[in-house]
Amino acid sequence: MGKFNNKIEAEFNPPRKWILSRKLTYTNPEIDEDALERVGVEVKGSKITVKKDFVTDLASVPRVCWAFVAPWDVARAAIIHDLLYKRIRQYRAEKKKKLGNWEDPKVIRRAKRAADNAFNMAMKDAEPSIARWKIAAAYYSVRMFGRWSIIPRDED
Repeated sequence: MGKFNNKIEAEFNPPRKWILSRKLTYTNPEIDEDALERVGVEVKGSKITVKKDFVTDLASVPRVCWAFVAPWDVARAAIIHDLLYKRIRQYRAEKKKKLGNWEDPKVIRRAKRAADNAFNMAMKDAEPSIARWKIAAAYYSVRMFGRWSIIPRDED
């Protein structure tokens, strides 16, 4: 069982970004620390920390789906997940710069799986609780479609 340190405190920065006004942490002993640390995520004592001033879009849920799963339904877990995916993108960009187009696909797959599992656990640990069907919809969405979100971006 994991837990968050507090609620989100963030400022809206139109059109779709939020900037954290204080840090957000999530702790869970089941996090695959090794897989995440290999791509540069700092995990201390099973705790992931998203620092103040981190920029997030909460959850990248298409607007047409908001009637079912809105970004704020899974927001804290989504912020943790955004940080993990950002670190994977940065790792891949760094490897590409150093080694050309070579990267270890096993490291990337394992890190993505660890990030997606942390997202799933964080949603289950959220208070107030999130409906199980929403957790399943969000989790399976990132498992299936998240591969495009770990491609390096210029803004990272």
